[in-house]
Amino acid sequence: RGISFYICKYEVTQEIFQLIMGRNPSQFEGDKRPVENITMYEAMEFCNKLSEMVGLNCCYGSHDKCNFEANGYRLPTIGEWIYAAKGGQRYKYSGSSSLDEVGWFIDNSGNETHPGGEKKPNGYGLYDMSGNVCEWVWAIGADKRHDFMTRDNCGGSFKSNSDSCKIDSCCTSYAVDRSGLVGFRLVRTAF
Repeated sequence: RGISFYICKYEVTQEIFQLIMGRNPSQFEGDKRPVENITMYEAMEFCNKLSEMVGLNCCYGSHDKCNFEANGYRLPTIGEWIYAAKGGQRYKYSGSSSLDEVGWFIDNSGNETHPGGEKKPNGYGLYDMSGNVCEWVWAIGADKRHDFMTRDNCGGSFKSNSDSCKIDSCCTSYAVDRSGLVGFRLVRTAF
């Protein structure tokens, strides 16, 4: 039985990140561009701060636990992310079988991020789930290949080839790594 959830249509922008965190670490500056160059732990801290600001319960109390019973903002699980990226459709990428229609990747990005929502959305009205920036996700019941230092990200980035932008393409990196290729999207458990 899955958890019902709400998911943001766009990746977290630099404008919103700076409003909540008081800084903008992004390599490619622009208010409407996705925030990037952040660790997974900074994404989790953002989720908690935003939750507190709007009177919701925080989901993260430590780097290795997520309270799915809390009503605050959090990162999507891999399963939630893939479900949302599919958008109720059967495409290779989120919203189309033509990546150029829905995502910024190595062939069309000009080697930089782009403001959210410039490409076609998927069937659920979600933008940039294939390309632009990879998105941090949470692994439930992480298997032996994961520890508290490694985490997953999905969706591919503006520097990715088309295979890396497919809906089911996720990779593992260190949670403390900073990269101009990785950002995040918010979800909340629906009660």
